[in-house]
Amino acid sequence: MMKNSPMSYKDISYEYYDYERHPTCANFREASLYLIRKWLRYINTKNGLLCEIGAGKALLAEILSLRERDKNKLIIMGSVPSMLAYSLQFANRRTCLVTGDALNLPITSESLDVIVSSLGDPYNELKFWREAHRALRDRGTLIFTTPAYDWAVAFRSKTDVSDMMLAEFELLEGKQVFVPSWIYPRADQIAMIEKSGLFVQEYAKVPLLALNSEHLSPKLLSERGSDAGVVEGYLVTKAGERS
Repeated sequence: MMKNSPMSYKDISYEYYDYERHPTCANFREASLYLIRKWLRYINTKNGLLCEIGAGKALLAEILSLRERDKNKLIIMGSVPSMLAYSLQFANRRTCLVTGDALNLPITSESLDVIVSSLGDPYNELKFWREAHRALRDRGTLIFTTPAYDWAVAFRSKTDVSDMMLAEFELLEGKQVFVPSWIYPRADQIAMIEKSGLFVQEYAKVPLLALNSEHLSPKLLSERGSDAGVVEGYLVTKAGERS
């Protein structure tokens, strides 16, 4: 089968958040939200400059909107305007939307206290991690999530290595598109992060049994069992101290 690959989320943006059409995306988002909420409890965000990178419907903005006492400033950044538009509801005097490339962040060096990258596999490259290192202040924190590697191995092609780094979407009109999705084994992921000068403080995996959704994707329900990973996350610091 010939792959139609626009290498962009533009073609899928208008139905990406349709839970019936793309339940896998919805389940990944729920699992990612679980980890981000968990780690944000231990991070002081009240007066800092925060940035969510690669955003569509921004999870960080959704969480912070419920925390009235926070006096932070938030940048919601995405490379696809039609995806970023899902976050227009959060725009206010403390929150701005910016179109930008995760591999070339339009951010001043050493200016961010916290970066959140939810499901950052489309740009999970060393260049991104080096940009994150540049943009973070000393002792700044980055929360990064990605679909679980064991899920990618189980669901994606086992015969074509290149398929391991592509996410497939079947659109309502029947068109199939493939977009970049760089998912690595835990050891390789940590090695890449730390090669950029950042430090992995904590790793966690969200299993299928942690999801509350009534609509679990058939792509997640497999012989792997309820303990199988859905999303993996990395709590990362710049010049951080080991706890």
